[in-house]
Amino acid sequence: MHTAFLRGKLVSLRAIDDAEIPLMADLINDPDVYLNLLLSEPNRETDTREFIEKMSNSDEHQLFTICSHDDRWLGMVGLHSISSINRNATSGLWIGRPEDRGKGYATDAKMLLCYHAFCTLNLHRLYTYSYEFNIASQKFNERCGYKVEGRRREHLYRAGRYWDSIETGLLRSEWLPLWETYRAEDPAIRVPEPKLG
Repeated sequence: MHTAFLRGKLVSLRAIDDAEIPLMADLINDPDVYLNLLLSEPNRETDTREFIEKMSNSDEHQLFTICSHDDRWLGMVGLHSISSINRNATSGLWIGRPEDRGKGYATDAKMLLCYHAFCTLNLHRLYTYSYEFNIASQKFNERCGYKVEGRRREHLYRAGRYWDSIETGLLRSEWLPLWETYRAEDPAIRVPEPKLG
């Protein structure tokens, strides 16, 4: 078992274990995954390892493993293009196995990532992009408070046609009331909070 960095209702976020890289590299090759990750060629284990190393050695990125409370690997979530001056970042998330999708894991992981961004890193704004065919991403981002801010028409070429890119954003002030409600529903959520006395 690994120690959870943040624990939500359904999932925990923790550091990436090197032993999980072969599994991640393999699952990235699933068409339902690489379609949304914008890959256009087969992914090798060395590609995944190099990507994780690059992200881990940069102050502009933070990556986490999403796992169940019994430490079963579920996916990845991260902050990218972190700007300490503008206090913003983009976010990304993917769930690996088809049987783990549609169970609320992505929403829970995104809420924990938002907590980390807003309450630990003191960011002011998060933003993300989804493609018009990725309805699941649009739904869980909306549940976490993201609002549509723009649309790039026919921005992405996939599966023989062009698709719109949907840009969404979230301000800390918009997210905090959602977090208070979310947190109140489950006292088992574990995030860093100083205790007085």
